Amino acid sequence: MENFPKWSEFTPEFAACELERLLASSETTVAAIESSGPAGFEDLVWRLDDATRDLMRVWGGVSHMTAVMNSDAWRKVENDFQERIVLFGLRVEQSRPIYDAAKALLEGNSKDCADGVRRRILEKMVQSAELAGVALDGAARERFNAIQARLSCLATDFSNSVIDATKAYRYEKDGKTYTIDDANYIETMKHCADRDVRERLLRARTTRAPENAKRIDEILVLRRELAHILGFDNYADLSLATKCAPSVAAVEAMTDELDVATADRFTEENEELAELAKPTVDKLEPWDVSFFAEKLREKKYAYSEEELKRHCELSDVLAGLFRISGFLFGIEVEEIVGDAKPQVWHPDVRFFAVRENGRVVAHFYVDPYVRLGLKQGGAWMNEFRNRNDRLGTTPLAVLVLNCKAPDENGKSYLPYREVETLFHEFGHSLQCMLTKIGEEDAAGINLVEWDAVEVASQFMENWCLDDRTGIEVPADLKAKVRAAKNFRAAAACRRQLSFGKTDMELHVADRVDSPNDLKNSIFGHFGTPIIPGDGFLNTFGHIFAGGYAAGYYGYKWSEVMSADCYGAFEEAGLGDDEAVKKVGRSYRDTILALGGSESAYDVFVRFRGRKPTSAALLRQQGLA
Repeated sequence: MENFPKWSEFTPEFAACELERLLASSETTVAAIESSGPAGFEDLVWRLDDATRDLMRVWGGVSHMTAVMNSDAWRKVENDFQERIVLFGLRVEQSRPIYDAAKALLEGNSKDCADGVRRRILEKMVQSAELAGVALDGAARERFNAIQARLSCLATDFSNSVIDATKAYRYEKDGKTYTIDDANYIETMKHCADRDVRERLLRARTTRAPENAKRIDEILVLRRELAHILGFDNYADLSLATKCAPSVAAVEAMTDELDVATADRFTEENEELAELAKPTVDKLEPWDVSFFAEKLREKKYAYSEEELKRHCELSDVLAGLFRISGFLFGIEVEEIVGDAKPQVWHPDVRFFAVRENGRVVAHFYVDPYVRLGLKQGGAWMNEFRNRNDRLGTTPLAVLVLNCKAPDENGKSYLPYREVETLFHEFGHSLQCMLTKIGEEDAAGINLVEWDAVEVASQFMENWCLDDRTGIEVPADLKAKVRAAKNFRAAAACRRQLSFGKTDMELHVADRVDSPNDLKNSIFGHFGTPIIPGDGFLNTFGHIFAGGYAAGYYGYKWSEVMSADCYGAFEEAGLGDDEAVKKVGRSYRDTILALGGSESAYDVFVRFRGRKPTSAALLRQQGLA
């Protein structure tokens, strides 16, 4: 078996010692590369990768542990080394000898640039250096680096505050304890008939981590200054420099198109909901919306979410996910158990191998359950290792979920939204694991533009109810769920638009006196429910503690392409197994295989034979 991380040995103390050692050795090796003179691709890029790979692997492990097994000890390691890691990364990107060597390779006629993958790696390397301030000198460089280090610390503190606030809240009533973690809050808001409980939980959830408001102000000011130092008008322009969307205006045009397309339907949805709630409440409040929406859905489509949930046990859903993935892409997924299973960071974590044509091509972990106070909310995929043909390594990924802990029989039953989440995150993993690119810097999701990185994940959500999963949902219930697929689709779309619009406006403006007032105005336009004193931004980790700053629109930008990808299967005939397999292999050989070796737009055109349009998205969501 391949060499996998030894998690039992990966303690905070061990990580701190390794980081100290690796920072020193990486610095020495980078300095040697800088002084070695003109170099080819392999002498430059491969040597740099080798110089920094182990350091980034250990640092990635620290970040992973603070996200899934958060503790004071792990926080200390992260805090002690965060600034040094950031500054070392900037030191490499701002290296003039390395930058000049990469530019010389691009501008020369070497065989390296005849290889499209290598050329893209070099182009992105040069662009990254320029956006990291390679042209800056003296005080400007010092200030740029100080801002980057401070932003990194602010992001960590922002995330930890949300974890702490979520852990700290409990409300007891009538012998029952309520929490506001992801696994419990959403379900309670849908199904709890006690309006007082719903109100208390919503107020607690939407006013968490008020200390993050000051961090938000500082983050926005620093990002604006960062953009100005690099010569951009605003941070949004800086963010879009590396994305598929050509301009802020293009993003606004997409937002406006979907705003118009959903406005009338949204009004109808709200009138329908208010009519249903009228005998019970005089006025729908934000804490009523999820509850009555669930009641309306049960009334219209004659099934309850609890009824569907009984057929969606986690292990069964995983088996179904792997079955449909095998059907579409020709792979096999096998769980590794017993003595053959490598070490994991928590007993709940499961481990799997992916085979293609009988050969193991990748592995992945699944960390399924909520751990209040230890694990960040939400769900995500990360890669611990990318494909590297030179070193003979295969991808190693991790899927992190926040499902409810198993019951007394060891079963964890998933609400349908969590089934979709699992399929979604596995879509990310497939793009990481099924890459056919042997250069690690462009393999998997590396170099995939951020506003296209959700294409493969959102695409997989289309297959949750496909009969070929083998998930044993009765046919009549499945038909009802399919009929309800677009239930309140306009509300869901407008909610995402409000998030994306808020994000973009915060990063376009020269100055924002009150980010919360701006958010309230935009949420009001799109009809996203809020209460007085709402502090949604204080928990908006995607843009203040993650990679989505001035990029949250990417969910919708990607959704246009992912819906269009699924449209290819619809056109082939979803009931025709052979036709679906044929399109599936084409999708596997382009979207999943090519990763960041080409622009995501060009990869899409390879698959579809034309540029993307929004027609499939609007049609599939019943909004055409």
